[in-house]
Amino acid sequence: MIETLRDLPAGQLAFVVCVFFVGLTWVGALFIRPILRLFVRSNPDVNALLGNFVSIYGVFYGILMGLLAVAAYQNKADVEQAISSEVTSVFALFRNVSAYPDAVRKPLQEAVRDYVQFAIDKEWAAMRRGEIAQGGMPLIDAMQQRITAFEPATAGQGILHAETTRQFYSFLERRAVRLLSATTGIPGFMWFVVVLGALISIFLVWLFDMSLLAEFFLGGLMSFFIGTMISLILILDQPLRGEFGISPEMFRVLLDFMNKVLGQPAG
Repeated sequence: MIETLRDLPAGQLAFVVCVFFVGLTWVGALFIRPILRLFVRSNPDVNALLGNFVSIYGVFYGILMGLLAVAAYQNKADVEQAISSEVTSVFALFRNVSAYPDAVRKPLQEAVRDYVQFAIDKEWAAMRRGEIAQGGMPLIDAMQQRITAFEPATAGQGILHAETTRQFYSFLERRAVRLLSATTGIPGFMWFVVVLGALISIFLVWLFDMSLLAEFFLGGLMSFFIGTMISLILILDQPLRGEFGISPEMFRVLLDFMNKVLGQPAG
């Protein structure tokens, strides 16, 4: 269910989640609430008792939701930083390669450019679906083979080659962070706790002694807010997935620069 929701556009996802919780609250108020009220009708102070319990319960559930929202937002910021760092490493690698001898320079630059093109066309499409694209390693292996095969002829080339090698492995680390971000998120058991807490909140609203109209209004308002919070966490939880995911714009800017250097049409 959670995975299906992630693939929806942001607006549609929020609409579906909010309608589900508000609809559940209203349907339960009509058909389940009258049965539950039979068990608490004998207590004249039921509203005060429930109010105290809801105050305590709301603190814990509210803290949980708030922490998850902050963690999801921070995760999105961390992924954006990882992508920016990867682009920086690829750019530095491309620039270092430009100082190599002619026989080595162009094949290496083209290999780097081909990887960036693959990341935009294949890897991002797969990450939108919460998957890791296959086929990137042959391109990386081609870069690595060309870099390791180069034999520096001067001390200056040796320093440049050492820096290029360092940038290459730095790029590999940052690429791994980006790819793992496409499949990691809040654990399933934590989502179970979030949904269970939402259902308990709705259950408590059904127990209050109030008019049906007030039940519809207050219960619907609370359920709408819970649905909004859950939608927010769902959208931010896997920041590379779905319509609202981080775009490959930084990679596109880098690709255009590489094509310009290599005399190729803009990507």
